[in-house]
Amino acid sequence: MQGQYVAVVFLNLIQTQQIVDVRNIVDLIQVYDHPENTFQFTDVREKTVLAQFLYDQKIQFNLIKQKIEQLLDELAIWQSELVEQSTNLLNVMKKDDFKSLFQQLTNQDKGVKKEVIQELQNKFYNYFKSIEVMNQVSTQKDLESLDQIYDNMNKKIIISGQFEELFQLVNKAEIDYLQIANPFTHLIMNTIQKNVKRQIIKKQPIYRSRENGLTFDAIKNAIVGRQNLLWFFKSSNNGCTEFGGYTPYSWQDDRKPWGATVSNPSFLFSKTLKQIYPIIIERGGLAQQFSQANFILFGGTCNGDEDLRINPDFKSGYSRLGVTYQAPAGLDTTKHSTHLFGALAPNVIECEIYQIFFE
Repeated sequence: MQGQYVAVVFLNLIQTQQIVDVRNIVDLIQVYDHPENTFQFTDVREKTVLAQFLYDQKIQFNLIKQKIEQLLDELAIWQSELVEQSTNLLNVMKKDDFKSLFQQLTNQDKGVKKEVIQELQNKFYNYFKSIEVMNQVSTQKDLESLDQIYDNMNKKIIISGQFEELFQLVNKAEIDYLQIANPFTHLIMNTIQKNVKRQIIKKQPIYRSRENGLTFDAIKNAIVGRQNLLWFFKSSNNGCTEFGGYTPYSWQDDRKPWGATVSNPSFLFSKTLKQIYPIIIERGGLAQQFSQANFILFGGTCNGDEDLRINPDFKSGYSRLGVTYQAPAGLDTTKHSTHLFGALAPNVIECEIYQIFFE
């Protein structure tokens, strides 16, 4: 009876609110009589994804914790070895004896007697003779210079791969996090991996305008000679429009376009509109271009027909998708467009650049 009462009340609500499509209404009688089946009436896909994410992250962070503990143990061993080798070298050198003799010498007055000087000379002679004897009985490892010891330890740390393994685990946790917290950024990373056909192991920031300054000088210092760069721009247009691009080619300051017309994984994107614009392969030789005095370009030939152009003041420039990068359906590709910037001019207020590293 109570379940029927709830159904009558809800039916009245439908009638008074003029809800048209009653097919979308949950059967409250079924919910009341069989609460254990409630979830069959709702879409729990997103909740399931979130639960799986939390479970996966727990496993991932346990792996990171284990790797950090292993690394800390190995660091302790490396530190002990370094101290031991350094101590062995200093023992061979008889550092304390040398310091004592040197202190005696520096403590002498200008009018020191000849006999005293002769005595100190004899002590230094005996010191170096003892070092010569130690050299004959010491191992080669004991006689390594401090520079050699540090260089060998540095190589040992790199060869171990412990740090690289830790960074890979952290990077995977970050990528999984992006899937939940920022799905479009996750889509960008997946698109890069799919286009390049390689697994990303690290996304390293090389330039942030908030830290390095929003200038072409700072950007040039960050990008020249680097490849696999992912760019993010934030504009003041329409409540902070965000856009950017990825290209695999090395950036140079030479007013020369870079790219390729075979297997070109470059693309532009609108984070605001959640759209990706792949390169048009046959025009891929014009993927990117930089000139410190003139522009940042994605696509085009410097003749007013670039897909994305930003000038050194960061306010002026334009966009015309469809020249080198594919335009979305319905966009007029014959003229400059507001599609990417949210206005005709970019009006960039922030920029971040990341270098992508692959397995």
